[in-house]
Amino acid sequence: MKTFNYHIKAITNTFKEIFQGNFILYFIPGIILTIIYYWFLHNASTIVKANKLTSEYSWINWIFEYINYTLIKIFQLFQIISKQIYIFLILTIFSPFNTYLGEKIEEKYTKKKIEGGLSRFIKDILRMILIVILALILEFFIIIIYWTISWIIDLDILDHIIYFCITSFFFGFSFYDFALERNKLGVFNSIGFAFSNPLTMILTGGIFLILFNIPIIGIPIAPVLTLMISTFVYLYLKKQIPYHNNK
Repeated sequence: MKTFNYHIKAITNTFKEIFQGNFILYFIPGIILTIIYYWFLHNASTIVKANKLTSEYSWINWIFEYINYTLIKIFQLFQIISKQIYIFLILTIFSPFNTYLGEKIEEKYTKKKIEGGLSRFIKDILRMILIVILALILEFFIIIIYWTISWIIDLDILDHIIYFCITSFFFGFSFYDFALERNKLGVFNSIGFAFSNPLTMILTGGIFLILFNIPIIGIPIAPVLTLMISTFVYLYLKKQIPYHNNK
């Protein structure tokens, strides 16, 4: 029950900070990239539509229809690839902004100064790469185990729920790792923390996935909001800030 209460309080704190105008700047890089991405897609779509080939001769028109169909398929592939690049940039390249945001929240609420610097930044990047690789391996391993069990005893009715929980768990873990790194937990201790708090990981990761799937604006705001929420929840879990009457 505590983890639900921690999340409710964390969400309240997050939106309180935002409505007070705090930490707004951290949304700007993602929003700018989103505007550029959709502007780029709009122009690419306009070019494809403007260059649609037509002819008054039916036999030529048949050839043109094939060319137009091919161009549309190429554009669809371009959309898929460009969206994955866009999501990668939002979630990975902008992670240093999230690291700094987590530090600022922790400093504000715990009143302790967190050391930074170039060497710390490089270590964070290398750690993030290692954590992502290990998390992906573990996620695929767990999915394969569940898929095998589901195939043997026919658990199809639970598939969507279980896969959502597994995905949520590992997304949640990725956001808590910002706080775990700040508190100098090693990679395997961080993984141990995640598996010791599965419901916390699933709730936080579930919030991220719900936010992420909001049309257009979801992708740029989801990482920032989830990072703020996970930071507060972590501070509550570790009793670094009081659950009641916190400022």
